[in-house]
Amino acid sequence: MVSDELCTYSTSKNGSIADVLKIADRFDCSERKYAVSGPRVWVKIPFMDSEIKDGAVEIQGDSSGLSSMSVHAVLDDGSIRSASFSEREVTRSWRPKGNFGLAVPGSEDPQIRRKIQEIYVSMDNPKIASSILFMQLASKETSDNLKLPLSVMFAALCGMAIIPLFYNIFFYAALRHSFLLWHSLTIAGSVIYTFSSSGLIFIAFADASMTTKFFLNYWSLTIAIAASGFFLVRFVEPGKIAKWLESVILISAVFPVFVTALALRFDGGYNLEGRIYFHSAFLPYFFVVIYSMFHAWQRGSKAIWFQIIAWTPILCLTLDRILRGMDVYVGILSLDYALYFVLIIETIVLAFGVAHRIMQLRLKHEATLRKQIELTRLAETDGLTAIGNRRAFENAYELNRTERKYKHLAILDIDFFKRINDRYGHEVGDDVLRIVGSELSKTRHFTARIGGEEFALLVASDGRENRKAPPSAELTRICENLIRAVHCQMPIIKEPVTFSVGIAAIEKQSSLRSVMAVADRRLYEAKNNGRNQVISFELPQLQSGGSPLNDRLDVASG
Repeated sequence: MVSDELCTYSTSKNGSIADVLKIADRFDCSERKYAVSGPRVWVKIPFMDSEIKDGAVEIQGDSSGLSSMSVHAVLDDGSIRSASFSEREVTRSWRPKGNFGLAVPGSEDPQIRRKIQEIYVSMDNPKIASSILFMQLASKETSDNLKLPLSVMFAALCGMAIIPLFYNIFFYAALRHSFLLWHSLTIAGSVIYTFSSSGLIFIAFADASMTTKFFLNYWSLTIAIAASGFFLVRFVEPGKIAKWLESVILISAVFPVFVTALALRFDGGYNLEGRIYFHSAFLPYFFVVIYSMFHAWQRGSKAIWFQIIAWTPILCLTLDRILRGMDVYVGILSLDYALYFVLIIETIVLAFGVAHRIMQLRLKHEATLRKQIELTRLAETDGLTAIGNRRAFENAYELNRTERKYKHLAILDIDFFKRINDRYGHEVGDDVLRIVGSELSKTRHFTARIGGEEFALLVASDGRENRKAPPSAELTRICENLIRAVHCQMPIIKEPVTFSVGIAAIEKQSSLRSVMAVADRRLYEAKNNGRNQVISFELPQLQSGGSPLNDRLDVASG
């Protein structure tokens, strides 16, 4: 591995290759070789010609936070081949996964390539240790051939990851669940990180600087991880994570944001400590997430399974990145590619988790709505007759103020109902009330029991063929049907059960109280006039002498 063979040294910005060669024995090849200081850092690498494909050779490494660079090839005869690159040229030499690729001078010529002994690379103001740590020699031809397919692959991964972002926005607009916003922010951070660190940023924005890429790499990852903590708390079902643990999750998720703001430097030279602080800031959240998933699983959360599936592989790779970032070990560079894939897999799996959670919330909402409807129905239903009660009747009247479906209000009362209860018992009386309620519910009018043996009707207008028929005629037919129904279904009652009705017109601005007062007064007149009749206007206009009948009603019409 190249990182095991390279050595480092630092000089001022005036340091030249000639000066460095004079003190080549001072290069640090120990484990402390990455802890360099000074505005210009030099890296000495032995040229391992036999391990690289024929053709031009490149020096490759992490391009984050680099500025100008130079590459010097020292030949076996002591001659030097040199090439200098401005920050813009380093940026344009990008390779997939955010690496730079600078040609080793003379390596394109087979004869010169065989003579190269060592390569010296100078970097001005590198910001992170990985610029040195991941430095390697590679074939330029192989890298050129991989550039397009790897860029297409990263672009496809970004496209796949960004799709759930759109339906999150759609569902949030409809449902207003905050976890959709936090999931969207997590997705956005992951996509920006992939877009920047993979090098796609240089395709979309040719003038983007290394500092911009460095900034996006670290901050997009920090924001994505912080948002994932809020997503975890809001996504898991209520009560499945203890309140104290929710606070710990949020604090540990936000902590790296403050460390990133304080520790990362974008000017002023190389800062190894800042990089170590940055990566170590994620360790508390790493362990809190592991415990939280176990905690929610123990409490019976179903939603947490999506996070367990999505986050387990990414947690493993994240721990590797944290330890590498803290320079605990060098690690395997190919795992960086695996990180991109698990980020996308995480996004897709959690997208299914979000869909499942939305379905859960929808079912819960529908169950709550059904319960509310049932409670409303029970609150507006008479328990004995199973038709509306007074509350339902009042609501229907208020609704009719705008719909104007009903033009008349009628109050119907069972004649001599107390005598039925006294003579045959209250159970028989209740059966009579049930029969009356059942028969009234079959009509096209809104009916309700408003107390005792008293029923109220909102009388619907007749069809066009009967539009001139008075409401009293309709109520007469209803009462005749009620008399027959009680007679047929309650043979125990020997005498006819008759009904008295009072009707009042509903004017546009009339209150329920005023209309019922008129109908109630006419019902009272029907009772006083001998019962078993329907009155739709004031009694003084009637001719006296009406008498109740067993199979028909005396109808006062006008």
